[in-house]
Amino acid sequence: MSSKLMLAGIREAQVSFGWDCSLSIDDMWQACSVSVDGIPAFVRQAEQAGIVEVGRGDIFVESHGFCVTLCHEGDAHVEGAADLVREMVERWGRLGYQPYEVKQQP
Repeated sequence: MSSKLMLAGIREAQVSFGWDCSLSIDDMWQACSVSVDGIPAFVRQAEQAGIVEVGRGDIFVESHGFCVTLCHEGDAHVEGAADLVREMVERWGRLGYQPYEVKQQP
């Protein structure tokens, strides 16, 4: 994901943690500014500190109208910048996953 964001010219993102993370409710959804190439290390550090477990706690990565959520239910949600979303969906399809679109209710 980091490489796709960097190719799109995105250098910094906001990372936050939500449901099923080991944070108080007041500390959830508090965005930290992280360089895009530093996101994997930031999440690894949070895992090692016991804050989050990938696939079991919400991890949000947001930047310039683009958001990826690694969900506490073990799935991923992507929304925003059409080209990035399309590229991620196509890649997941090539990897054998079955991405699908969820339409928002008006």
